[in-house]
Amino acid sequence: MSRNQAIFTSKLKKTGEPFTLRQIGEEDLFQLINLHKTIINNLKPGQECFIHKKSADDFVNIIADESKLAIGTFVENKLIGYSLANFVCDKTIDETLPNFCADFDPNKIVVLEQASVDPEYRGNNIASIMNAYRQKIARQDFGKEYAVTMVDINNYFSYRNGFRNGMVISQATVDPDDGGHIVYLTKDFNKEQKTISENGFNVSADKLSIDVVNVMIENGYVGSDFNSEKNQVIFEKLDNNLDNIRELNNNNDVDIINNQKFYNEQLVATR
Repeated sequence: MSRNQAIFTSKLKKTGEPFTLRQIGEEDLFQLINLHKTIINNLKPGQECFIHKKSADDFVNIIADESKLAIGTFVENKLIGYSLANFVCDKTIDETLPNFCADFDPNKIVVLEQASVDPEYRGNNIASIMNAYRQKIARQDFGKEYAVTMVDINNYFSYRNGFRNGMVISQATVDPDDGGHIVYLTKDFNKEQKTISENGFNVSADKLSIDVVNVMIENGYVGSDFNSEKNQVIFEKLDNNLDNIRELNNNNDVDIINNQKFYNEQLVATR
């Protein structure tokens, strides 16, 4: 896949403007740095830990590193969103995913890192689309079998996007670098998780904690969905396994193939 090759093209849901996904190259560096600054400057109080600040050198190294992937969303030639991926190995996994304990082959993991969209273009499903295509590229072009992302436990914007692409919350821990509380979302490309809602739990996002998440995990539940109206994370039991990587068409519709995940309003709320 060449850097200038279009990965996906469609139209923005809100305005109908055409947009294109493609790899980010050196020619996009200035826009990438400025967009990152814009996103950092638009964080609300308390959201500073949602995104790790990066320097110009960080982005130069990401673009040049063959073990990393940078995808951008462009309206004409304007960069409106970017997403990063890291192909770890047994030598780099502990540094990249501190305290991660899933039994995955490190050489088969793609770490889905920051995915951010210009505030003026939010609400167009751009982050979710970039997330889907990072997974597709990692699986089809690089032979990866697992996707993992590390998210601040209070950043439900990010794990909501993960849920939309078949990921589940499977662990909560402390990031030793800054002491932040984080959750890991995971996905096995070969054994896609299907959940069932019987005896599930809704947990208010503002009550989510490392202890709550890990009690759920220990009892066979995973965080699998988000109720935006009630601001609740939905925990369900894993059932069988299906492949539900997103398929997107040029009408900007999103279909999740073979996804039979259900939940209802009668789930028991934790107190």
